[in-house]
Amino acid sequence: NCQMTRERDEDILDGKTMRAASWSLLLLQLAGLIATCFSSSFKRTNFSGRASRASRHCRIDRRVSTIRGGQQLPDDGGAEAITPPIEDTFVQNFAQESTLIQPVAEQNGSPPISSDWSKNAKISNFKERAPPALLMLSATYLFLRFSGEKGLIGLILVMQTAMYSEAVSVVDGHNTKKGLGSIDKIASFPFQKWWWFATVLATTSIRSIVTKYTSLSNEKMSFVAFGMSAIGLVWAVVQLAMVNSISTEETYRNFLEKVACCHFSLLFLVGQSSFWIKTVQEYGLIWVLFPAFLVIVNDTMAYIFGVLLGKHKLIPRLSPKKTVEGFVGAGLSTLAVAVPLLKRMLGDSVTSDTTRHAIILALYVSLVSPFGGFLASAVKRAHGAKDFGRLIPGHGGVVDRFDCQVVTAPFVYLYLKNFFDVGRFSASD
Repeated sequence: NCQMTRERDEDILDGKTMRAASWSLLLLQLAGLIATCFSSSFKRTNFSGRASRASRHCRIDRRVSTIRGGQQLPDDGGAEAITPPIEDTFVQNFAQESTLIQPVAEQNGSPPISSDWSKNAKISNFKERAPPALLMLSATYLFLRFSGEKGLIGLILVMQTAMYSEAVSVVDGHNTKKGLGSIDKIASFPFQKWWWFATVLATTSIRSIVTKYTSLSNEKMSFVAFGMSAIGLVWAVVQLAMVNSISTEETYRNFLEKVACCHFSLLFLVGQSSFWIKTVQEYGLIWVLFPAFLVIVNDTMAYIFGVLLGKHKLIPRLSPKKTVEGFVGAGLSTLAVAVPLLKRMLGDSVTSDTTRHAIILALYVSLVSPFGGFLASAVKRAHGAKDFGRLIPGHGGVVDRFDCQVVTAPFVYLYLKNFFDVGRFSASD
C-alpha cells in the first residue's frame, strides 16, 4: 500500500510539474512576442527623434559654414530656411521609409485616416477581399464536412509547408536584391532548409500522427528526429568548411543569417501550428474550428471598425493601418460572439463551464493573437515585402491569413489540457 501511494503521488507530482512547465513556456513565448512588437515600434519612434535631431544639427552646421564663408543668410527664417543635403545613411533611410508609409492624402496635408480618400480606398479594398474570403471559408467547410479529422490534419500539413515556403522565400528574395544569392550555391542552402523543415515536422506534427495511427512509440520517433537533426548539423558544418572564397567571413555571416530566419520560421509557424493536430486528436474538431472562427471575427471587425471609426493609430511605425478603435471594437465584437457561437457548435454537449471557456478563449484571441500579425508585419517590412505570397487575391499568402491563428493554437491546447474536463466530452463529440 505504501508503494502504491508513493507511485500515485509521484504521478500527480509529474503531472503538476508538466503543467507548470508548459504554462511557463507559454508565458515566456507571449512575453517575448509582445516585447518584440513593442520594442520594434519604440525603436522606430526613437529613430524618428534621432532623424529630427540629425536634421537640426545639419541645419546648424550649414548656417555656421555659410556665415564663415561670408554668404548672406535669408531673411525669412535664417537657419530654418536652409535645407542641407542629409548625408547620414540612417536619416536617408528613415526619410524614404516615412514617405513610403504615408499615403498621398497625408503628404498633401490632410489627415490620412479621417479623409474621404482613405475611407474609400479601405472600402474598395474590403470589397476586393470579401469574395475570396467567403469562397475560401465555403471550400474549407465543404472539405471538412466530408473529410473530418483526417482531412483537417492533412490540410494542416499542407498549410505548414506553404507557410514555411513563403517565409523563406521572402528572406531569399531580399537577399537576392542585396546581391547575396551566391550563398545558395556555395553552401547548398536550398536543400538544407528543407531538411530542417522535415526534421522539425518529424519532431512535431509527424510525431503526433505516427504515434496515433501506427505502432511506433514516442521514444522511437524522438530517436528518428534526433538522428535527422544530427545529420543536418554535420551537413551544415561540412559545407561551411568547404567554402573557399575571398570573403569567407561574409559568406559565413550571410549563411548564418538565413539559418536564423529559417529556424525562426520553423519555431513560429510550424512549431505552433502543430498544436492544431494535438488538439483535434485529443479534443475534437470543434476546439480547432471555434478559435479559428474567433480569429476571423476579430480580424474582420478590426478592419470594419478601423474603416468606420479609426482615428488613432495603434502601432504606427510597425503596422500603420492598425487603429486603436479597430483593436477595441474587434475585442468587444469577439467577446459578444464567443458564447453563443460555442453553444451553437457544442449543441447538446453544453455545460456550465461553456461560457467560461468561450470568454477566456475570446479574451486571448482579442488581446494576444493580433500580436502575431504585428510581428508578421515587422518581418515583411524588414525584408521589403508587401505580402508573403499571392495565393489568395486581396489577402496575400497563407502566412498573411494565418499569422494570428498560429499564435492561438498553443494556448488553446494548453488551456484545454489544464482546465477542460475530458470526461464530459470526447473527440468524437
